Amino acid sequence: MNNIVLKRLPGLDGLRGLLAIGVALSHSYSHFTGWHTGYDIFHNPDYAVDIFFILSGIVLYHSYCEKIKNKSITPGGFILTRFFRLYPLHIIAVILIPISLYISNGVFFPEWVGQITPTNVIGDLTLTNSLGIGFIPKTNIPSWSISVEMFAGTTVLLLSCTKRYIPWLLLIAGAVLSLYLQMDVKGASQAKIPLLSDGVLRCIYCMSAGICAYITVMKFRGFIKKYESFFIWFVSVSLMFMMIVLFGLNLTPSIYLPLTFIVAFAIATLPLLNFDITKFLESKTLVYLGNTSFSVYIMHTPVIYLMLGFKSQNLYENVFFATLAVGITVYISKLTLKYIELPLYNYGKSLINRKVAKTCPDNDKSPA
Repeated sequence: MNNIVLKRLPGLDGLRGLLAIGVALSHSYSHFTGWHTGYDIFHNPDYAVDIFFILSGIVLYHSYCEKIKNKSITPGGFILTRFFRLYPLHIIAVILIPISLYISNGVFFPEWVGQITPTNVIGDLTLTNSLGIGFIPKTNIPSWSISVEMFAGTTVLLLSCTKRYIPWLLLIAGAVLSLYLQMDVKGASQAKIPLLSDGVLRCIYCMSAGICAYITVMKFRGFIKKYESFFIWFVSVSLMFMMIVLFGLNLTPSIYLPLTFIVAFAIATLPLLNFDITKFLESKTLVYLGNTSFSVYIMHTPVIYLMLGFKSQNLYENVFFATLAVGITVYISKLTLKYIELPLYNYGKSLINRKVAKTCPDNDKSPA
């Protein structure tokens, strides 16, 4: 049993897709019907982002750790792949948002968006808008998590691939700093210390929790399979608590930290188990949504802003157009995945392969 090797981690794509749709629907219903009115699905969508960080830690470590260790991809190459994975679609959304607002509201940035300053624009264009250095995201608000994942998340992954104990040190450091700096578990860009915003702290802790959980689960995967019935119960209960938080349970840092690690361990265990939840998350629809989840997350804001022109005093019409906005987002995400995300991601990988070929012309090119 200890020789189980997973090329793919079943259930995680579906979980990511489910969360992305939940976040998009929550934001859409909130814009159309008001915040916390009962129509916004997740009253606490911020915690869904923490789950995204956990998933990123697990999946990136699973996919890249050995490649980085055996130098088939360099740290610079990994950074380049992350740049082409995250940045281009972000910039497209930043450009589309004022256009969408102008079409639906008649102005590029209505008052409810808040004052747009050159500092905001610089932060959004450079994707440094949530690092705690004064750049507050003002265009595509959800991009705060992409900002911290691009910089803090990439750093966590690269450090974690050097020594097995490093992610545990990062986990402890993230927990200590979160408590010492009184981290806002729903915070993003505010920071008591530059470069250590609430969003950065959440990313460091959650990604390292995901990596630590993955390492532990893979080490004891034979034991987990032997006592599968117990771990099915554990994962089911943990995911239930995760959903309770998403549906609106507010957490203090002292509760957030241990609960989030338990959730990370449950998510890392999920691919080893064969039960109803895994089968549900492996459905074609959810796997498809998982594959397009990044586009859904990035593109739902410009689509919602565009559809705000249909907002009225009629609740039922607002619910309809809020739902339609997310449906349109899902369709658009299929196109952006095919024509923007994958081509640019593959272009980034091709740059790395060319560099590897020049450096080691006698070796086969290693996929990034």
